[in-house]
Amino acid sequence: MAKSKKEVDVSEDGPKIGKPKRGKRRRDETPAEDVPEEVAASIEPPKKKPRKNKTGFPDPQDDSSLSEQASKALCYAFTQFRKPSKWKFSKARQNWLIRNIWSDAIPDTYLPLTIQYLSNVKGGVRETLIKECQSLLAVPPPAPENPSGEVAPTTQPASTQAATDSEVAQIKHARARALLDALESTQSEPPK
Repeated sequence: MAKSKKEVDVSEDGPKIGKPKRGKRRRDETPAEDVPEEVAASIEPPKKKPRKNKTGFPDPQDDSSLSEQASKALCYAFTQFRKPSKWKFSKARQNWLIRNIWSDAIPDTYLPLTIQYLSNVKGGVRETLIKECQSLLAVPPPAPENPSGEVAPTTQPASTQAATDSEVAQIKHARARALLDALESTQSEPPK
């Protein structure tokens, strides 16, 4: 005779039909069938504790001021350092970081994260970044202020644009120096 899924237990009190045995249940756990529906709907699953950020970099997911693309690209770079086993290479995200390293699309707070990520790139991308940094550093940055320490007065809109261009050139120069230093410090040794 074939056994059914339910087990029959015969004891002094008479036959008892029990449920099939499953894995052990924790003491504080109540079976779902014992909880009324309205109570079960109101019970929320326990919230996961946020993981501590041990990378030393700010988490871009928490920053609502970032654009959608910036958030995606910076989260991609952040994942490489926070959860390396879950990180997967994305050429689109890497290219976005490379294109925007020189602009204000990547805020200064995320610059160390971006530089650390880009210092680990390999191949032609690495060589291109080194050449681009060297070409930016070959041209001295324009001086933002006059020798007395005051900002030069501007009366024309064109000179205001020039001042903005000067600031952008200084930012590019500073970022190129930081990126080149990181790229040179992580340069791999030639094969033996």
